[in-house]
Amino acid sequence: MARMGPATKVKRSTVPGFWRLPRKTFEFSIRTSSGPHPIDRSYPLLVLLRDVLQVVKTARESDAVLREGKVLVDGVPRARGNFPAGLMDVVEIPSIGKVYRLLPHRRYSLYPVSVKESEKSLKLCLVKTKQTVAKGKIQLGLHDGKSVLLDDGSTIKRGDACLLDLSTGKITGSFRLEKGSQALAIRGEKAGLIGTVEEIKAGTATRPAMATLSIEGSTTELPVHLVMPLGKERLPLTVTSEE
Repeated sequence: MARMGPATKVKRSTVPGFWRLPRKTFEFSIRTSSGPHPIDRSYPLLVLLRDVLQVVKTARESDAVLREGKVLVDGVPRARGNFPAGLMDVVEIPSIGKVYRLLPHRRYSLYPVSVKESEKSLKLCLVKTKQTVAKGKIQLGLHDGKSVLLDDGSTIKRGDACLLDLSTGKITGSFRLEKGSQALAIRGEKAGLIGTVEEIKAGTATRPAMATLSIEGSTTELPVHLVMPLGKERLPLTVTSEE
């Protein structure tokens, strides 16, 4: 018996709400493929172009635009409408001179925000893994599936954020979650808000490490895996999402 391939569509009643699809017009929607971001925290490029940015009107028009290499994600042309675009990804449409960064948002989980041409090669990434590989090199695994090789002795740790130059693939800076630094909430009710770290509590066997943030005049406590460190000063490319 022939082996079935992965599902290519999903019922609209089950898709994440931030996709903003009309649920009763059609029964099914395209499904994001396996890739750097999970389905509940990413947009398929088709949905992003047609329903969110509204730069195309139909799926057929979106497919044509993608096949012609007119849409870049992190500087790489993507030809599939089900490719997942997620947190901090830079989506560029050169034919209309538009560049967007997908930032966390309280209402939409992810929201495309226009960025300057000078910022399109910069991307903030969370460090998810760190290991030593051949010849004593350090390999960092980032939240978007990318990996970066560094010389031995790197001080970057898991949970840190790094500033990645997409044009060269090199890290130009890093930030650690520490008292007095700025941090961005990337998921949950506070998603998209930036606060100052007041305290970091170590995790236990039953409770993850927690960060206490001062956000908009109030104090909130979030698991450290739901915040992205930004350093002492707010970077232009981490502005909070538009309402």
